[in-house]
Amino acid sequence: MLHLPYTGMVLAFVVLGASLSPTLSWPVLLATLSAYFLALGIGSHFLDQLPGMGSRYVRHWPSWALGVVGTLGVTGGVVIGAAGAVVRLGPWFLVLVAAQGTVAVGYPLAPKFAGLLHRDSVFAISWGALPFLISFYAQSRSITIAALLVGASLALVAVVEIRASRASREARRRGAVQPSPGGAGRPTPGRRRPELVLQALVAGSMLAAAASLALRVASGG
Repeated sequence: MLHLPYTGMVLAFVVLGASLSPTLSWPVLLATLSAYFLALGIGSHFLDQLPGMGSRYVRHWPSWALGVVGTLGVTGGVVIGAAGAVVRLGPWFLVLVAAQGTVAVGYPLAPKFAGLLHRDSVFAISWGALPFLISFYAQSRSITIAALLVGASLALVAVVEIRASRASREARRRGAVQPSPGGAGRPTPGRRRPELVLQALVAGSMLAAAASLALRVASGG
């Protein structure tokens, strides 16, 4: 339900934003990670499983439970962000929180929003650029040109992620397997390729975040 590899990528972008910021506050980083885990890791993924939303593959959760957990997840993330704006970051941070919160609901509930927010471009910004930029802003109370460039690069990573994920799901849906000499099926190259891309993206994002944070700590930041 939590899509931990994809959630891990988002959290890695949050860590990158904090580690590349001019200042680093561990409590702020933990709060930002918590907000994203709640809003995107839990909230969006549970809302995505509601009947009629296009991704119904989990059957053991009743619809009401999916709606309650999804709503609470997004609400929890938004509340953490709003509290940060009130305590230390000001009204501009509320704009970023509102944008992320809107897409956290609107992307998975595509039919409810006439599909306006269910686009690769929206996914790229909200699951790639915004986690980095919000984390960077939460630490430094500013967004630099360099931060925007990094955010743009992570948006491109998110585009590759969503398209590889879509290709992998389509291959599984078609049952793209070929018989092996022992009679068991094994994935064809056409099916394995997008899965390998996803695995590389997840591993690379997490390693980059860990390395960036380690270097920041080693430098005394």
